Amino acid sequence: RRVPTFLPMADNKDALRALKIKTGVLRRAQRELAMYRAEIVSEGAKLDTMKANGRDPHDIKQQDQVLGESSMMIGDCTTRRENAYNDLLAAMDEHGKDCDGSEESAAAQAILDEVEPLVEG
Repeated sequence: RRVPTFLPMADNKDALRALKIKTGVLRRAQRELAMYRAEIVSEGAKLDTMKANGRDPHDIKQQDQVLGESSMMIGDCTTRRENAYNDLLAAMDEHGKDCDGSEESAAAQAILDEVEPLVEG
């Protein structure tokens, strides 16, 4: 009886898919974090302008709530980015040899290198 030769390829395909998904998750978390940080700057400036122009206190309170919600999202996004980083790092340790030299492996390593200095501990 002959052993099918497609099994290692299936493992490699699954490994490549896992790397691609985890890379996308980390990339998205990094992008969302940058977006919320930019939003805090723009919404803060908008709030300052509203206060300087003497806008209605209700409008100022609403704008302050928008700013607060964006600020709360920073912590959530930071946690999700760290979790995604650790997941991708574990996937690279697990599948790195199977996927060495692949486009997915290169993309995963590039985002890991980009995020590594930003991740605490």
